[in-house]
Amino acid sequence: MKVFNEIQQLDSNIPRGVALGNFDGLHVGHQELIRTLVNKSNQLNLQACVYTFKNHTISLLSKHEMPPQITDQRMKLELFEKYKIDTLILDDFNETIMNLTPDEFVKYILVDLLNCKVAVIGFDYRFGLKAKGDAVKLVELGKKYGIYVSVIDPVTLEGEKVSSTSVRRYIAEGNMEKANEFLGRNFAIYSKVVHGMGRGRNLGYPTANIYVDPQQLIPKEGVYATLVKVDGGTYMGATCVGTNPTFAGSVITIETFVLDYEGPSLYDESIEVQFVKKLRDNIKFNEIDELIHQINIDVEISKKYLQPYLDMLK
Repeated sequence: MKVFNEIQQLDSNIPRGVALGNFDGLHVGHQELIRTLVNKSNQLNLQACVYTFKNHTISLLSKHEMPPQITDQRMKLELFEKYKIDTLILDDFNETIMNLTPDEFVKYILVDLLNCKVAVIGFDYRFGLKAKGDAVKLVELGKKYGIYVSVIDPVTLEGEKVSSTSVRRYIAEGNMEKANEFLGRNFAIYSKVVHGMGRGRNLGYPTANIYVDPQQLIPKEGVYATLVKVDGGTYMGATCVGTNPTFAGSVITIETFVLDYEGPSLYDESIEVQFVKKLRDNIKFNEIDELIHQINIDVEISKKYLQPYLDMLK
């Protein structure tokens, strides 16, 4: 897969199938869209291309805060590679693009720069000045410019429409089973291990504390059974998200005890923490011995939930 940060870098002579959207989280609805793109591109001997933006469109379209990211850039790249995309364009959503009318967007972006022959979009895709363009408009403009437009219907699971908004809500609620079902994979945070207070080591459970990007969506405070990817290996983990109420903490941290890990220190290394199931809410303990006892229980329960996942990886 080739990655471009500017659309002008592409060879406009190559005919392409193009998927359009924000792809926030790359949930199962997005995956259906990408599968359609790849299949149609292969059938018509087109280059399979995803056109999206580095920055969220809300950053310019609205004064509201940007929603926290479900999937960071590194994970997005890995996932697009996995889905057999030929070309990924991470363009800048700027005022020039924002002010293109729907017709100008199709003519300039899809026709002139991408040489698009097939466009694949979700049913709720919007484009052009003030988001006036929708699926119906793109089909109409596609006929004008010789582009076949495939509109993907909403994907539903147990009667509920899959969307980035619903994924965010489930993660914020700590409902990892539902969030992971909608994502088609475990929700994960990839980040660097930083120095913490060292309390876990003193308790007999040394933890890897990861840096929390302010733009990263994090699960509801609590203790989670997690899978931890370290240096090519996958380990079981017990992860605490929160402020450490027993020690009167005030800053939210993500601390993971990695079971059975015997490698070198993880400080300054980047690890991936996959959230499988919330075990409990955070509790303020009056005695350290009570905390240690509860950690013992958390570790054993984590093993119960996580062992089947490790067995599947073997």
